[in-house]
Amino acid sequence: MDINDVIQLDVLKNVEILAGEKGLKNTVLNTTIIDAPDGYKWCASGDFIISTGYPFTSNMHWEEGITKLLKLLIEKNCSGLGIKLGRYIPGLPEDAISLANKNNFPVLSLPNKVSWSEIIMPIVTRINKQHQDELEMTHTVYEMFHNHLKKQGNLKDLAQLLNEILNTPVTIYIRNTNQKFDVMEPYFSKEEIENIISAFSCDREQPIQKLYWQHKSFTVRWIYSSNSLEGGVFLWKEHSHLHTWQKAAIEQTAVISALEIERMRTVSSVFQRFRNDFLSMLLSEKVESRDTLSRRAEEVNWHLKDRYNVVLLDFDIKVNKSNNISIWQRKENILEMLEYELKWVLPEALIGFDKNNIFTLLIPNQYTQNELVNNLTKLVKKINITFYGGIGRDNNVENLSVSYNEALLALKVAYANMPIDTQIKVGQLYIRNFSELSVERILFSQAPHYEAKKLVEDCLEKIIKYDNEKNSELLYTLKTFLANNANFDHTADALYIHKNTVRYRLKMIEDLTQLDPKNIKDQLLFQMSLIAVNVLDPTSNTIK
Repeated sequence: MDINDVIQLDVLKNVEILAGEKGLKNTVLNTTIIDAPDGYKWCASGDFIISTGYPFTSNMHWEEGITKLLKLLIEKNCSGLGIKLGRYIPGLPEDAISLANKNNFPVLSLPNKVSWSEIIMPIVTRINKQHQDELEMTHTVYEMFHNHLKKQGNLKDLAQLLNEILNTPVTIYIRNTNQKFDVMEPYFSKEEIENIISAFSCDREQPIQKLYWQHKSFTVRWIYSSNSLEGGVFLWKEHSHLHTWQKAAIEQTAVISALEIERMRTVSSVFQRFRNDFLSMLLSEKVESRDTLSRRAEEVNWHLKDRYNVVLLDFDIKVNKSNNISIWQRKENILEMLEYELKWVLPEALIGFDKNNIFTLLIPNQYTQNELVNNLTKLVKKINITFYGGIGRDNNVENLSVSYNEALLALKVAYANMPIDTQIKVGQLYIRNFSELSVERILFSQAPHYEAKKLVEDCLEKIIKYDNEKNSELLYTLKTFLANNANFDHTADALYIHKNTVRYRLKMIEDLTQLDPKNIKDQLLFQMSLIAVNVLDPTSNTIK
């Protein structure tokens, strides 16, 4: 009930609005009489006050008294004042009118011939009737949601139910699963809703908020689960005041949505374990056919590409501290966040845990190395946790164990080169790319002999094979070039050839290996591989 309803009562239909007309929608929760100077002390928020004004004229001028009364009632957040003019208060002074207008506080001139009981009883009766209606409607709302649960309705059904109750366009948005259920007109896309979430403070203490975005006013009830913001229930119309039964409907929708999120999370957790098992198999050295891999991937709802970069991410517990939560639980929560954000940053990436519970990403080889690192950096900033990581070179899906081992080694190098704790910033990514490593490939390897063999394969195998097939001297030219400190003239003199021939041969080496003999870092790789090849003693086209 509001002041508009009060002046529509038969007994008050002809009342005059003296001031505060903009406050006619103020909610009336009760009505009471002030007949003592300190009677205002017992007024409560939402009270409609009626008075003759007499108590405020006995010890002071009536103009001062009525203005003081208005100030006190406004401070108490009362809904309005009805006053009988003529007997003690001849009229409303200008200061009082100005004060009431400024605070949207309605002041009504009550008819002198009407008794207090004739005013109070209809108001109280109307309020009680509204309370009864509220209780009945609230009960009906709970019954409707109870039936929804009995029928095991889904989130789309839930959105339709809320729309039926409130008669307003509704959207239920679930962040983790990237789902949006619209009933009637959809106002914003998923991306725009994410922008709304980023722009506004989603306060758990104030879950229902009235917002304004892109010239549209709407109401949202944020959905929380496991202490994180999971989404929202959006009502795409402006609601100046929500009744108790309306709030109950919104709350029930949010609670049922949160329960559904927890159910989906439980199912997802079990499903993720199957994905982790498949991922471990995929990254192992066990060889499976492409058909077998594709079939097993479909069982966990993954669609495999031909080639991937394996990316490993982990975080230092000392840097990313968290209270009252186990490391495993925290990792599962972070995996969920990473999986959600990947949909926006690296949409076709696959993610899970390897056998060591390290975050493992399979990134399709459609990105350059710079693009990949930039996208991973964006991903980490969104999660706001400091990670270190390693990137393996892209490989075909049947042979991802190679890229995985490379990423694992690069991960160790990244961790070893992280700054000290006091210099680490939250939301930073410290990552190394295997293709950019040199001597670290041997130093950080758990199997140096194996890594030395791999280094020779990467740097020299194609050169040796070419020399054997073409009877050329590329390897000898490379050795001589490095022995002469990468000097073209000295190399040409040592080989008794023109220096342009030296350039031509080195260009052929670069084309074969994708390593530049003129680059200092690549020279180091060649030097190390040449040392290793003497130990390995390759005797055929394939280094054993």
